[in-house]
Amino acid sequence: MKSADFRLAARAGDQDCADRVVAEVWAAGALGVEEAAGDQGVDLLIYLDRQGEGAIRDALAELAGEGVVVGDLETLEDLDWSEAWKEGLESLVISPRLVVRPSFVAHALVPGQQEVIVDPGQAFGTGGHESTRLILDWVDALLDGAEPPRRVLDVGTGSGVLALAALKLGAHSALGFDLDLAAVREAGEVSRVNGLGEKLSLFAGPIQALAFGDFDLVLVNLLRSEMLPIADEIVETLSGEGRLVLSGLLESDRDEVLAAFGGRGLLPIAEGARRDASGATWISPLFGFPG
Repeated sequence: MKSADFRLAARAGDQDCADRVVAEVWAAGALGVEEAAGDQGVDLLIYLDRQGEGAIRDALAELAGEGVVVGDLETLEDLDWSEAWKEGLESLVISPRLVVRPSFVAHALVPGQQEVIVDPGQAFGTGGHESTRLILDWVDALLDGAEPPRRVLDVGTGSGVLALAALKLGAHSALGFDLDLAAVREAGEVSRVNGLGEKLSLFAGPIQALAFGDFDLVLVNLLRSEMLPIADEIVETLSGEGRLVLSGLLESDRDEVLAAFGGRGLLPIAEGARRDASGATWISPLFGFPG
């Protein structure tokens, strides 16, 4: 982890806006981001070096019209960044069958429990965010006691944690893709760390690059604004008896998302929900074809 020279404070009006800020500052060269619920929205601390300050400030300025407020810049003279980024991170126990943990956090597995090891990096997905946790809950439930899916598709794979969790719990193979080449490279490294490099295939590009669909389980953790424009393509990847899990959605997105996917022939089967520290409720609907 590269050393940070500064810590820049910012505030987003809501969680949806905060997620966009995090994505933009990562792309602009941020070395780390802390996020916490505040009195007037979501408070962010962005870690950066001298070379990245200009690009990160430009990215934040582009979001000023959406209510992003930039605060003070703090010099970090005495911060040991190589250790500071590890503080507060711990194992995430999804169930007695599945744990997600950083490599530097020890966890004693119970009999039959599988683990996915993933360290925080520039690709989204260590399991800690409510949207990721919701899909991990679904993966655990859908692969419990049933014939495991032969083929899993992870749309916007990030770190690859969702596909890797499905593989750990018995899926035969998985394909993950992301528009961000850096994320795909990171997912490849995470898959090798977990001994699943041969079972997880990856590519950088849009969903339209898929040669064919027919996946038994399709996992989509994207913002509504990213998900709906590719709704047709997402539905086309699903096998007739497959299941589609969506996440990255706030409670206010429910009606529009249900209408979009219901209008493409899918039926909502169930829904998971989690409330974050700011009080926002994230949802994760499960879909399938009729019959």
